[in-house]
Amino acid sequence: MATVETVLGPVDSSQLGVTLSHEHVLVGMGEDNHHYPWRFDWERTRANTVRELKEAKAGGISTLIDLTTPDLGRDVEFVRDVAEASGMHVVVATGIWRDVPRSFWARDLDEIADIFVREIEVGIGKTTIKAGAIKVANDMGGVTPEGERILRGAARALKRTGCPISTHHWAPEQVGTRQVQVFLEEGAPMERIAIGHSADTTDVDYLETLLRTGVYLSMDRYPGGGDRPGWEARNLTVKALIDRGWVEKLMLGHDYAPAPILVGGPDPAPGPTRYTFVSNKAVPQLKEMGVTDAQIQMMLVEVPRRFLTGESS
Repeated sequence: MATVETVLGPVDSSQLGVTLSHEHVLVGMGEDNHHYPWRFDWERTRANTVRELKEAKAGGISTLIDLTTPDLGRDVEFVRDVAEASGMHVVVATGIWRDVPRSFWARDLDEIADIFVREIEVGIGKTTIKAGAIKVANDMGGVTPEGERILRGAARALKRTGCPISTHHWAPEQVGTRQVQVFLEEGAPMERIAIGHSADTTDVDYLETLLRTGVYLSMDRYPGGGDRPGWEARNLTVKALIDRGWVEKLMLGHDYAPAPILVGGPDPAPGPTRYTFVSNKAVPQLKEMGVTDAQIQMMLVEVPRRFLTGESS
């Protein structure tokens, strides 16, 4: 089998096991963790992150696809440390989230691709930690001109390296339609792309239009709620797509990150890590709805492996 780049180096894809499709290990909004590190209690933050990763590992999760980009405070050395301490496989990402830096606004598209390719083939920053995925994002209001540049640069990096793309998209406005259109215009291999946050809509017909282009769907953000579908509604959407024959294109996840702890701030609330919500709550209900063990295995193990490696079976 092929190997997959993780924060601790390449891993044979047969060792990935249960893989969550869209997660984070550490998020620093505004890159505060880099600019104002004195605000963070790093000892407690590390201890809590290791605890949650160990709990996820004990709960049967083997791999996280960590889609944290520079504008989300990416810190691959922190991730390497806690991955090693917990035994969790973590695939880290190149790319850009919603806060596209001004330096990218007029940068040549191939130069954007060059940046992503360097992080895939050489390493991120001053490390030798290589990205195993490319993250892009477009939210409410659709694909902005700056966001489109990132999509096109990511598509070109995918074509040059074979490293897959995973997107953030605003499903209620069907922003994925424009994302796949840009990827098609760039001639990207659609079977190496996952459209993320797709469980934020219950419009199965819309999701099926995306699937017909060849992409995967990351059915994440469990447990949901608030102004977005709750986890039961997400399960109904997943079941409807399975019933329409799409189980081999679906992955599951949470879009979760343990919150960093501030100096003088409270400890995290007690309770199980959210990394295990899909396994402990969503999967049992899906089985009650008639989803088979083989179909669960497909979504949690086989589909993420195919997405990360490009292998068809």
